[in-house]
Amino acid sequence: MAFKKPLIALVMLAVLMTGIATPGMAHETQNVEGYDITFGGADEPLITGERMWVEFEIVNNETGEPVTDQAENLTVSVQTAESEKTALELSEKHGEPGVYEAPVIFTGSGDYVVHLEGSVEGTEVHTHFEKEVRDHITLEYPSDDSQTEGGDSESQTDDSQTDEAGFGSLSVAIVGTAVVAGIGTLLLRRQR
Repeated sequence: MAFKKPLIALVMLAVLMTGIATPGMAHETQNVEGYDITFGGADEPLITGERMWVEFEIVNNETGEPVTDQAENLTVSVQTAESEKTALELSEKHGEPGVYEAPVIFTGSGDYVVHLEGSVEGTEVHTHFEKEVRDHITLEYPSDDSQTEGGDSESQTDDSQTDEAGFGSLSVAIVGTAVVAGIGTLLLRRQR
């Protein structure tokens, strides 16, 4: 019985470490005229130079049910501070009721505003979400800087590049899980 408190503490530590190491969902929800509208990229982070999908999930607050068949009533557009709105083609995502998607290839990094306008079940909707788009080069591996002229790759010494690629948090999760498992095993053996 003496090992219950340390074991509970280890489980809580493991849960906290998993939350730290796992990238948070980069989706944002707004309540608009009785509907929860959740916006984000199908893949995160949004990056330049590749086909990306922006998504909206629409749920009726009263019923909690997804709102379907509204693509023809809605328009989605994107813009930067320096540009006009550019309309995208919106459609309902196959197999996911209430989720609407629009393909886009971002040509420049920076802050974008994504607008959703029109009507949902006859209710006028005008909302926008802000989203950062990252340059795809920041996620490339190996980067051009890590290769010599002869084509041989050097070891990567820049920790920020490793963290940007997501390996830093993965390392924390692996080491943390190993430590928690090791301590848990020792506690269980000690009680025998």
